[in-house]
Amino acid sequence: MANDPDTQGRAILWSPSPNRRRRSGKVSKIGKNSPRREGKPLIQPRQFSVSVMIVAERIDIKALAHLPMVAQSPLMVRLPSAGAAAIFRYGAVAFFAEEAGDREWLMNTIERASAGGGDPYSEEKATVVVGAHAHEGPVGNEIHLHVADRDRLQLLAEVMSKAAMLSFQERRSAGEFDRIEPLARDLADDGKLSVRSQDLLRTVGDMLLSEHRLTSRAEVLDKPELLWSNPHLEALHARLEGDYEIIERAKALERKLATLSRTAETLLETVRYKSSHRVEWYIVGLIVSELLLSLYSHLPR
Repeated sequence: MANDPDTQGRAILWSPSPNRRRRSGKVSKIGKNSPRREGKPLIQPRQFSVSVMIVAERIDIKALAHLPMVAQSPLMVRLPSAGAAAIFRYGAVAFFAEEAGDREWLMNTIERASAGGGDPYSEEKATVVVGAHAHEGPVGNEIHLHVADRDRLQLLAEVMSKAAMLSFQERRSAGEFDRIEPLARDLADDGKLSVRSQDLLRTVGDMLLSEHRLTSRAEVLDKPELLWSNPHLEALHARLEGDYEIIERAKALERKLATLSRTAETLLETVRYKSSHRVEWYIVGLIVSELLLSLYSHLPR
């Protein structure tokens, strides 16, 4: 059939480049002539880890005003150790230089402001290496920065959180394909569907929510607000965005979600058509029964 996900899904699935997280990234012309600006280091060690994970479907940032705030948009707070964490309203949390107990403390703190489940399998990890004369950007499995200041860490958290969100949605959409494919095959084989319209409606709703998370909450394809006031970081952003293949993955996921939505809607219309057809036969049966009863009442006795 035209909307068979087995046919369309394979043509649009995104697969990571074999060189992903193995290249230093192309030097972007964006921000090339911008003056070099460095702020006060937020993280002191010259090398530390960064880990980003999806802990919930959404987080109420306004409810976290009591935390020791370091920066806004995105919200960045101090951890009990010397590290820091960036929190995003679409459920992503980035940990910088975390130590034992930091993650548990923050998770307990934001639990009341969180809604929905997260995905521990969508975690993104990297090692940040600070060097004043280093070429800023990803180098293999490391990310080199001139200084671990607030602006650079916020920018790194933005890009890695979008990558984690994309991984989260890619896993969910793959599960939706697994759910819809047998239904489409049943319809193609014998023209019958063994599914309730309510289940298909739920699937369509999941697709709409996934699109909303990407376009409205995560704003994956939008330029971070941080760059408007920090044009000197545009080259670093371009290298990070290219290394994590944010644009390519987001566009492939949008096409995949659109295909899933169209397929689910087609199956739903098929179920509705069969239901309405069955109701029409019920109506015809009732009319015939009424006529027979009327004729029977007029027969001579």
